[in-house]
Amino acid sequence: MIKEIVNIIKHEMLLDYRQKFSFAGTVLFAIASVFIVEKVFQEVKVFSWNAIFWILFVFIALNSMVRSYSKMTKKRYHYYYSIYNPTALSLAKIAYNTLNLFLLACILYFFMAWFTIDPITDKPLFFTALFLGSLGIGAMVSFVSILSTKGENSHTLLAILSIPLLIPTVLLLLKITASASGILTDSSMATDFTFLIAIDFLSIGLSLILFPSLWRN
Repeated sequence: MIKEIVNIIKHEMLLDYRQKFSFAGTVLFAIASVFIVEKVFQEVKVFSWNAIFWILFVFIALNSMVRSYSKMTKKRYHYYYSIYNPTALSLAKIAYNTLNLFLLACILYFFMAWFTIDPITDKPLFFTALFLGSLGIGAMVSFVSILSTKGENSHTLLAILSIPLLIPTVLLLLKITASASGILTDSSMATDFTFLIAIDFLSIGLSLILFPSLWRN
């Protein structure tokens, strides 16, 4: 199965390489959003930076996921059905989306620090939260995208169904980032990470359990 997962990830990378303008458009959206924030706020405070970063990241993530799943036409869907194991496909999509979102998050952080301020004092804590957040959002959106493809206007459904489910993850990420910025002294950081990891595994578990049955239908 590992070999199959690797092959699917390579295939996804090849598709994105052929459509470089699509990823570049997402990056341009991130840069433009940060530039507008800098012009509107002039001087961004640490607490505001924390909230703005994660709000922008959620919308950039949704934009990226819509771009990713817009490639899943009916013909390609049936093609995947004929050659791939549904569990391997689900894990590969989650892994690829996680790496994609983590890269976009790092790009967003770079431009936020460049255009405004860099309030992060604990970099390892911040980037650990960034990776776990990318994993959770990637897994949740991967699962929701399968549900949304069963109806019309799937892109709209993806955003509507995803945002409420992402709120617990975003709230935990806000709290951890506040600690990484030094504006919050939190003695329950281990508990926050435990909840964040639990949400990530719950999202992955739901995808692995429900995806095969939805795949067959």
